[in-house]
Amino acid sequence: MPRSQIALWAALLALPSFCSAQQVSAITDYLKPIVSKIAADPNAGGWTWETNGNGGYLLRLAMDVTGDGLPELFVTTSLTTSKQLAEWTVFDVNQSGAMRPYAKSIRLPADSVWTTNEAGSTALVYLAAPDRERERASDEKSYPVSRFTFAFPEIKEALTYVSEAEATKLRPSDLGQLPKLQAILMADYLTKPEAKWADVTEWKLDANNSFFRVEDKERAAKNTAFTPEVALSKLGVVQSSSASSSDQTTGNQPPPVVKPEAPKKAPESRPAAPSPSEEPASSTPWSIIVVLIVAAIGLLWLLLKGRK
Repeated sequence: MPRSQIALWAALLALPSFCSAQQVSAITDYLKPIVSKIAADPNAGGWTWETNGNGGYLLRLAMDVTGDGLPELFVTTSLTTSKQLAEWTVFDVNQSGAMRPYAKSIRLPADSVWTTNEAGSTALVYLAAPDRERERASDEKSYPVSRFTFAFPEIKEALTYVSEAEATKLRPSDLGQLPKLQAILMADYLTKPEAKWADVTEWKLDANNSFFRVEDKERAAKNTAFTPEVALSKLGVVQSSSASSSDQTTGNQPPPVVKPEAPKKAPESRPAAPSPSEEPASSTPWSIIVVLIVAAIGLLWLLLKGRK
């Protein structure tokens, strides 16, 4: 890297957003959907969070992949890595330190990439391991080479295959030209503004295929209080209250008893008013019949008594 670029990168690193763990809005926006997805799936997400050392790492690389003298920033988290490949989000960075993400991310390792300038065009080169199927077919090692070119906001990839001799020529002779990987625990980034990014000099892989730095492993494993929910609060994400309300319903207090609503009484039916052609039945004939019967009985009794 030319001295002018080194000086410019040193100036960028002097900015608060680069030299310390002070939150950067672009990285905060990058982290929000990742942590939200993990928090929304307590089973699989919680396992990923825990095995990565309760939140894992933020990782970054700085490389000038456009040739304009301003290094771009590659950011990822160990929560989205799979073995040696990471999902990198690339940020265009101006001289004031403002960052804007490219339209898509790229999957790359952290230790097998470098920049080249061929025919006046700058590209990011990734030299992968030999392709076994092509090797079986030709009995000669064939190396996949991915070349990424950047023109904000687009990233284009071209894949070619080279021989072992050509691969040797592609590799930088000075390993100092390789980008320096830096890391910081997400818990430190979100809760300790004074924490610093550290150069990764030794990077290990544990039984869960999670990366870690030896000096951080024990402290991170004990930091169980740093949950995805805590991380979301530090990222300024307001969580839905539905989960808390459901917890209150299923807690020690029984849910409120809902009394069934009393059935409504049907309105009393009133007899229909008689039409002009109809008259209500009268009870008068029955009363006359009863009086006549009583009188007949009395008269019969008097007759019988007179005969005596």
